[in-house]
Amino acid sequence: MTDRIVVACSAGVDPAAAVEHFGVDHEVLALVVDVGGRSREVDAVRDRARATGAVDAIVVDTKTEYADQYVVAAVRANAGGPGRPLVPALRRPLVADHLVRTARHLGAVAVAHVTVAPDEVALAAAVAGVDPEVEVRPVPPAVVPEAGTEHDVWGRLVTDPGLDDPWAAADPASWARTQDPVDAPDPDEVTITFEHGVPVALDGQRFTVLRLLQELDALAGRHGIGRHDLVEDLLDGRKVRRVVETPGATVLVAAHQDLERLTLERDVLRAKQDVDREWADLVHGGRWASGLRRALDAFVEETQRHVSGDVRLLLHGGAATVTGRRSGQSLYDFELAVTGTDEPVTLATAWARPARTAARRDRAN
Repeated sequence: MTDRIVVACSAGVDPAAAVEHFGVDHEVLALVVDVGGRSREVDAVRDRARATGAVDAIVVDTKTEYADQYVVAAVRANAGGPGRPLVPALRRPLVADHLVRTARHLGAVAVAHVTVAPDEVALAAAVAGVDPEVEVRPVPPAVVPEAGTEHDVWGRLVTDPGLDDPWAAADPASWARTQDPVDAPDPDEVTITFEHGVPVALDGQRFTVLRLLQELDALAGRHGIGRHDLVEDLLDGRKVRRVVETPGATVLVAAHQDLERLTLERDVLRAKQDVDREWADLVHGGRWASGLRRALDAFVEETQRHVSGDVRLLLHGGAATVTGRRSGQSLYDFELAVTGTDEPVTLATAWARPARTAARRDRAN
């Protein structure tokens, strides 16, 4: 009996060459993990995989799972900001998890992932963290898709062979989820509500995380927010260029980070900045299942107990500018901030002030 291999195919790319390659000595089962691609793209990659030799092509709708488990974790860790948008890294552990599940269910001996942005080292790490016995087969460079419209609810990878040159400017037509900031419409003001670090409402209307991100993504995209053009270091030593759009995610992270400044003590904020950077590095390297990431999540979970409130932002010209924030868990002492005091303050009193303010807040709640 021919060995089976499960090949994950990203929506928006052509899997034909990879399916034909693996089909030479394997029974290919294509897996489309739907993390927010357009429905016609999901259907197209499924049909294309079947037409080029896959014995079956399975579509798994994971948009809600992705939003509730991975997007929320990324927002609480302030990941996805400038310099590290985590596209396509954030969806990699979810793809790895479903690859392993499908391989176990169908008796496959190996897995692979067809994407325009392959990172075999990170994928191998992600799969190994789920099941160390499942083998990851590399996709040869000759069959890696050169172009496509690969994206998910968190962000979109801009794909254009010309972008391999780090000096070449991105074609204005290659942006799909963000309008040119120069042509942005009149400013929009939005208010995002968080409960324990989780975004739950937009302008007072409660939504699921998935729906809120989709609504905010469309609005922020009209103002050209969330464009990233950077060079990343991969684990195999290569430098690659990533051109990415994350309009909704960029606004969410900016709002969440600002609310943390209002509700967390100074030393907690300082420590969390280090944790946030390490968390993003682990996800970028495919180490979602690592003990360190779980330990960091436990720290983040503790910090989010008080991160509840509203953040108001002005969206315009490629920027999301915070114009106000409020919280019942605030550590902002209005009287001290506005009037100060004429009495001399001892070092001991000043040093104890953050702990005293936090203790009063905790006692009141």
